[in-house]
Amino acid sequence: MTDFVMNTRLPRRPRSGYRFASALVLGLALVVTGASSPVRLDGTLSAQALNPCALLTADDVESHVAESDVPAGVSNSFPDIGYATCRYAWGVGTGSFSVVVAVTEASRMFPGMSPDQIKQQLAASVRPGTDDALISGIGEAAVFRPESAFYSTATSFVKGRVLQVHLDGVFAGEKKDQATELLKSAVSRL
Repeated sequence: MTDFVMNTRLPRRPRSGYRFASALVLGLALVVTGASSPVRLDGTLSAQALNPCALLTADDVESHVAESDVPAGVSNSFPDIGYATCRYAWGVGTGSFSVVVAVTEASRMFPGMSPDQIKQQLAASVRPGTDDALISGIGEAAVFRPESAFYSTATSFVKGRVLQVHLDGVFAGEKKDQATELLKSAVSRL
């Protein structure tokens, strides 16, 4: 048994040059892809994350949609993909309801499209023969789309961003006026 242990070679440790070269290649890959820096390749800083809870407050939600107290919103931000949300939720069971305000960089949602093309896309999203509607006076273009009796969305293109207000709960699809007012409030603070 001692002959086996004595004759067995231990694997060689990589030379320090290999470690250095590996670290250099990995570091260069991170720099080239922009993963190691908040600065983009064109030299501009990425936009700071927007706080969507500042665009729509619990008071706004209470005054337009809720029949009870609405707790503070819960914010989620994904700056790497240009997306941020704030969710207000209240009630239980079949009486539960939520309002979500979402902000997306228009260039991420509609890559390669000009502002005029984005406006056309929003207008084209209105389905004939449904309760979908164009909304005037909010941003550069705005629409309301009830997806079902329990879910609807009001969307606006404004200042290079797409701002959406999602209603989720009983009769949400019938709350066009309320969704429009919430969207108008959020757009005014953008």
